[in-house]
Amino acid sequence: MIIKGGSRAGPEQLAKHLQRRDTNEMVDILELQSLAPNLDEAFRDWQTLSEGTRGTKGLYHVNIDPAKDYVMSLEQWHHCVEVLEKELGFEGQPRAVVMHQKHGRQHLHVVWARTDIDTMTLRSDSMNYPAHERASKALEIEFDHEPVPGKHAKRDREKQPEFPNAAVNHAEWQQAERTGIDPAERKDQITALKQASDSPQAFMRALEEQGYLLAKGERRDFVLVDPAGEVYSLARQIHGMKAAELREYMKGLNPENLPTVDQAAELQQQMQDMKKQPAEKPAAEKPAPEKQTETVQPEPAQPAEQAKGLSPEEIQAIQKAVADRQVREAADMRQRQSNEYNHTRDIFDREMAEKLADRDAMQKAERARFARENAPATGVDQLIDRFQRWWNPKLVQEREADRERRQQEMENRQTKERADYAAKLKQARDIDLGNLSERHAQQLRDHGLRTKEDLERYIRQQETARRLAEMRERERQQERKRTRDGPEWPPPLTR
Repeated sequence: MIIKGGSRAGPEQLAKHLQRRDTNEMVDILELQSLAPNLDEAFRDWQTLSEGTRGTKGLYHVNIDPAKDYVMSLEQWHHCVEVLEKELGFEGQPRAVVMHQKHGRQHLHVVWARTDIDTMTLRSDSMNYPAHERASKALEIEFDHEPVPGKHAKRDREKQPEFPNAAVNHAEWQQAERTGIDPAERKDQITALKQASDSPQAFMRALEEQGYLLAKGERRDFVLVDPAGEVYSLARQIHGMKAAELREYMKGLNPENLPTVDQAAELQQQMQDMKKQPAEKPAAEKPAPEKQTETVQPEPAQPAEQAKGLSPEEIQAIQKAVADRQVREAADMRQRQSNEYNHTRDIFDREMAEKLADRDAMQKAERARFARENAPATGVDQLIDRFQRWWNPKLVQEREADRERRQQEMENRQTKERADYAAKLKQARDIDLGNLSERHAQQLRDHGLRTKEDLERYIRQQETARRLAEMRERERQQERKRTRDGPEWPPPLTR
């Protein structure tokens, strides 16, 4: 049994993921300990509670996945949640339990709210991986399941001196979902290429022949970029290969001489575009075989070479057309960005107003509680109060002054807390809007660069089209000349 998970934020994305029916054959919400009517609002409320603490990750999401050979009852699933909850120290915390079925197998998702409302602190998530394995081990023994080795509580250090390494991690599984390529087949292929190569340079050439580009990683020395732009750790694509062994094997290849991941992805995109271009050309533009070989390659002459280029007027026309298109597209992009910015700002403003309203309601409730606790006495207490006023008016005055002082301190504290909270919300909003503006600016810069690249490509294509047109015109002139003059006469003498 495998249990994986961790603390996180992003309640909207998590709720959407747990309720996806396009990637799951069955989605069943088994439990929701919240007054909210659905997962979306419950997760949002739980995340909002964490804003009263110093933490930002108000949710803890975990996945429980038994081996495919075991079918579990609802009672067993519920027992799994209880055992794991105790190991993690989340007893008494609200939770949601969602069952998924994919490819005929069931697995369970559990989400806890980490905020303890009694102390307004987050329940600790430290040492959570050993807690996962302790719960998994206990459940495997109780359900008589075959144990799955782990790195922590489920590791036999004598039989298993080194950490176990999963054949496919979560990131590789997600890449397989996107590309549709089995990770095991890819590893077999790349391992075979490495074994057939006698040097790192030969290995790099073999990878390029299969469509992979070797690049310099940010956290790793060597990574692979496939034609779809997906990035893979090279060490994890070779069976039995460790990072240190890979560095030793690739010692003759300097990572600094390799492209970055972004550059490799751009090269892959360019190669894909080049592969598409021949298929998009009309058949009439393809040079005919053999017969045109002699006529397409005349003796080079200076005027013919000059004719291959474009005139300044033609280049200006292309530049104007591209510039006009760039202005229209940039204007449309700015309009979309303005709409997105305004919409996002309105959402942030509504959220700020709602959060401030909640804070105002809490402070109002605190003032009401203070007023109830210090309300004028009634009944027998009122008679005692009158007696005290007559007997010891100084003590009564001191008591009233103390009450007024405490009330003033409470009001001052509430005013400061509300101002600090509003400033914190505004700062978070301004940071998010600033990041959005920067992303918009980068989009415009990228659009300008693409426009420049488009202009250069259009000019090259126009020059190519001009050369093809000139070659076809020469062929037509030669054909007309042969037709007009007829066959050579008298015919050459033959023996």
